[in-house]
Amino acid sequence: MKKINGVLTLICLAFVLFSCSSDDNGGSDVDDIAAVGTWRLTALNINPPQDIDMDGTPTDNILEELLCATGTIIIAEDGSWGSTIENLSITTITGGLFIISCSGSETQSSGSWLLQGNQLTLFRDFSSVIFTLDGDTLTNNSNEDLPGFQSEVYQRQ
Repeated sequence: MKKINGVLTLICLAFVLFSCSSDDNGGSDVDDIAAVGTWRLTALNINPPQDIDMDGTPTDNILEELLCATGTIIIAEDGSWGSTIENLSITTITGGLFIISCSGSETQSSGSWLLQGNQLTLFRDFSSVIFTLDGDTLTNNSNEDLPGFQSEVYQRQ
């Protein structure tokens, strides 16, 4: 009887040890913690450069001239994310010039995320956006000319 109890104890112990593998953490790796946090928009780069505030100095980063342009991404450990971004109005004038202003409204988005190596993918509905994670910097390079954006850069807060 003691042998049976000992064998059953070993089987139960083995079952517990093997059922608690490293992949039982909700689908996220230990490295995924690198993406978790609050990220603030620090650059919204455009091409061609524009003089949005009409001070005589064009820039390729909208945030240098348009203080109302803001954005935040919050990435949670549970695999979800949410963002709030100030909507911009971009109107073509002529000759590569644009009028860019804040619309006074924000867009809020949310979804799930996945980190593979240094590539962070934010999934929303039926679309996704890919960012490159480099330390405390997230960068999305879309490489579009105005009225699109070259890139958006977020810093960890």
